[in-house]
Amino acid sequence: MGIVPLGLVPVVRDATLGVAQAQSCAHASVDVKIPAATPVLSWAENVGFDADGDLWVSRVLGNVIERYSSGPSQQTAGRPTARVHIDSPGAVRLGPGGRMYATSGDTTLNMIPGLPLRGTVVSFDPAAPERVRVEARGLGMPNGLAFDERGTMYVADSNLGVVRVRGDGTIDRAWSARAPRNLAPDATVNGTGMNGMAIVGGDAYVGMTTSASGRILRVSLDDPADVSVAADLTAPWPGVVDDLAILADGRLAAATTTGQMIVVDKNKRRCVVDAGRPLTSLAVTPSGDSLVAGTEDGAVLEFSGRLFGAPA
Repeated sequence: MGIVPLGLVPVVRDATLGVAQAQSCAHASVDVKIPAATPVLSWAENVGFDADGDLWVSRVLGNVIERYSSGPSQQTAGRPTARVHIDSPGAVRLGPGGRMYATSGDTTLNMIPGLPLRGTVVSFDPAAPERVRVEARGLGMPNGLAFDERGTMYVADSNLGVVRVRGDGTIDRAWSARAPRNLAPDATVNGTGMNGMAIVGGDAYVGMTTSASGRILRVSLDDPADVSVAADLTAPWPGVVDDLAILADGRLAAATTTGQMIVVDKNKRRCVVDAGRPLTSLAVTPSGDSLVAGTEDGAVLEFSGRLFGAPA
């Protein structure tokens, strides 16, 4: 979500208050997968896996994305095996052609009115990460990133709103003008700062950095003006929802800066795992039987257990 001091947004720390009527996810556990090298300064803004199962972690304060290899060697356990230098990296995702794509410019400085739109999306080959290619320009504060089944790119931009990027790297302005925009709240879009994004079929699910109810929006890719409420994760309290991930059974998982992972199904039933520290991002592991999470202190956590059964 970029760096937003918690003192500037309304938060409710207690999971029993912040997520009304939600219960603990059954038999879920949380472990530290990668310790924070330097707490806070190694802030893990986002996490994503490449086609080989290696984990990539966006270190937004260090202007770098790091690779942690999936092999069993203890010599590299908890230490990066590659680094890609990218300005204020946000989401990191596997995209078309097996390349890793990342948003760049994920800093609140890019939300200041009147400044040039300097945000970009870049990509790199995981086998040769030193060669970074700019895929799209003209974004504000690009944060979340997802691809549809045809490989079309969508960005949750905390400055501009929900943005579609054509295959040639240009912004589809007609489509984007009809999608939810930042600082244009209404009865459905009850917050600001488009943040996490995930796509299932013909719909994008988008979270907001600040929302009166921790709301997740459902945006139709065919008609971006068709926007509805997918879930209110923290109602009746405000919530700070960050990145999103889709579980193998189709349920939505969300990271919150109040330290919970919230899982919600299509009937809007929720369960919660308390991580004990602010979360930034989530990614399903290649095996599909666990999730990894980035944190504000820089550690990468792993959630495991019965995350794929019905909510408790």
